[in-house]
Amino acid sequence: MTGIEESNPRAAGLEDGVKRLHVSARRFALNVLMGAVFGLGAAAYAAYADDPDPADDAPEAASDAQSATGEEDKGTQDAGVAGDSVDATADTETAADAADDAIPTDTVLDPTRTAWDVVEFEDDGDNQEDVAQPGKDGIGNPEDMPTVRPHKAAAKKPGTGADEGDFLQSAGGRPVPDRGAPWQAEIYGPFPVERFKPESRAGKALWQLQHYCGGSLIEDDWVLTAAHCIDQDMVNVGYRVRLGAEDISKDMGMTFKIDRIVRHANYDTERRLTPPNMYANDIALVHIVQDGKQRQRDPSQVRKIPLDEGPPVAAGLEVTGTGWGKTLPVEGNSPNAVLLKVDLKVLGQEECANLPGYNATKIHSKVFCARNPQRSTCQGDSGGPIIFTNGVATLVGIISWGKKRCSGNGQPGVYTRVSSYIDWIERAKKLDPKKNSLP
Repeated sequence: MTGIEESNPRAAGLEDGVKRLHVSARRFALNVLMGAVFGLGAAAYAAYADDPDPADDAPEAASDAQSATGEEDKGTQDAGVAGDSVDATADTETAADAADDAIPTDTVLDPTRTAWDVVEFEDDGDNQEDVAQPGKDGIGNPEDMPTVRPHKAAAKKPGTGADEGDFLQSAGGRPVPDRGAPWQAEIYGPFPVERFKPESRAGKALWQLQHYCGGSLIEDDWVLTAAHCIDQDMVNVGYRVRLGAEDISKDMGMTFKIDRIVRHANYDTERRLTPPNMYANDIALVHIVQDGKQRQRDPSQVRKIPLDEGPPVAAGLEVTGTGWGKTLPVEGNSPNAVLLKVDLKVLGQEECANLPGYNATKIHSKVFCARNPQRSTCQGDSGGPIIFTNGVATLVGIISWGKKRCSGNGQPGVYTRVSSYIDWIERAKKLDPKKNSLP
């Protein structure tokens, strides 16, 4: 979409896109975690067809692609099965499982309902919790997006049953259709490439450099995010909020000036074990204002999300996080961005605290842990929403920290528990505009 136009840009070139979709479905399993691309022309084909070698065991795509509503594609086959053998690395949902999801899967871009594979993500190798930190000039070092491709069954080493392991078997999620998460916000810096550090620029398009964090629209003029995602220096240099966009590589959505923030006063980016530290109170409110001519908001594109005010989420409950990934550059096409959803299960507090690298100081009553116990997952964008997977979309958490952006071996991400901060949020909205922090 561009802005909040009533028409759906994904319909542009639909006939051509469907033809391309069939071709790519025959080439390999269209397992869609992170490569949704607006319009189903050459750019969408780049998101699908990154593997030059046809996959003999790829499932057939549905013969009639449906619109991106999350409804079942009647021709969809089980992408976890190739011939008579089961692809143990596939993360495939059924239409029945997805029927009551708060965020639908885009079944035009993901007809097999199989999560895409993460093939690359930035990792400094220290297995330490890292959070984004703005530089001295207020320009943050952008958090690198994971690079993804449609799922491909791991090749076997000749004469063995072992996987070649030529790419990471991490599942990040499935593409979110247009209007699928209208509360999703992006915090970004609208700066030219020269404003970013030289070491940050290598191999990145401008839109990747500008992307910084996620957030959730909770009032018409308030976005809830993580404290580590925003500070006063960032406001001063001109960071903005974007609403109503899925492919941030080309869709402007609606953009707003940040005129003030309220950050929790007892948060700090340090790893020390006693507050203020990075393990507690990772929450902030961003106030947005219109500073130019804007179209009227379309509630199907831009809409606030209610907050969870109930008891602590129980272990085993399903939750969903969202964040952006980038597709592989293919056949002369640049990477595109796609908003993805990843389904996780809440982990018990004690179980999480007892994991290596986690402890009771880090895992306290105002956070919760969640992971996919069967496989590695990406946790979504810092500051972005964690919602209940099923039923009415309700904001239950804020993406805070993890050992890695895409954790291995089912390592959990850690999320700020929204219900623990309901009173703080209400007080923050009423705070004197001259103040920017609140304990």
